[in-house]
Amino acid sequence: MKLSTTIITLNEEKDLPRCLESVRDISDQIVVVDCGSTDNTVKIAKSFGAEVYTRVFDNYADQKNFAIKKADGEWILSLDADEEISPALAKEIDLVTRNGQSEIAGYSIPRKNIIFGKLIRYTRWQSELDRHVWLWKKNKGSWEGDVHEEVVVNGRVGKLVNAKIHYQYENVTEFMTMMNRYSEFDANQNVKNGVKFSYIRVFFDPVYNFLVRYLYRLGFLDGWRGFILSYLMAIYHIEIAVKMWERKGVNRSVV
Repeated sequence: MKLSTTIITLNEEKDLPRCLESVRDISDQIVVVDCGSTDNTVKIAKSFGAEVYTRVFDNYADQKNFAIKKADGEWILSLDADEEISPALAKEIDLVTRNGQSEIAGYSIPRKNIIFGKLIRYTRWQSELDRHVWLWKKNKGSWEGDVHEEVVVNGRVGKLVNAKIHYQYENVTEFMTMMNRYSEFDANQNVKNGVKFSYIRVFFDPVYNFLVRYLYRLGFLDGWRGFILSYLMAIYHIEIAVKMWERKGVNRSVV
């Protein structure tokens, strides 16, 4: 069965070679959708034999669905440019796509996250808690959701054992840049859904998120990284609330 790997990019020259190298042997087609890179991203993608398309970015789901439309494989494997497939996972993917059960429409894959230079084992970044559908039959699924998009599959979903690896944030600056970008998306989505700014939640959400990550999800076992990540995610929820307050014009309270 033909496997198409899809990747969306923007200035990914540092991470993209590792990503492409990890899937080159199992992919019958690699589709890269770029939204205006000014570095060597496109050149690198083409050097690996990828089909490269340019599309103005509107949201992640639409960008990834555009990549699916350009894929001609029966199976789709979706990756981010800062991810890689381990050799064990590559063998597992090759096995299920070539000789898998016909009734399976897609597979969820766990993900290991490397943040600040180290694998984060707890702090709600456990690989099983970050398990999502990233491998599915093209005619059985698509991306949905403007924020924190997910693949929705029409059919039975199986589970792969081996995890893909995500090289997320090298430093706090990168993490806070992400927080600023995604808090914009989350605030806009909340306003769109009619959620109203609440002073109670400005206090409750950050405290609750910190305690869940650092204590319930054992973030303290990740050392100083676990504390910093729990603290930063608490700030992230404050950012969302404040940006909702800035926008106003909403009509329903969540208190």
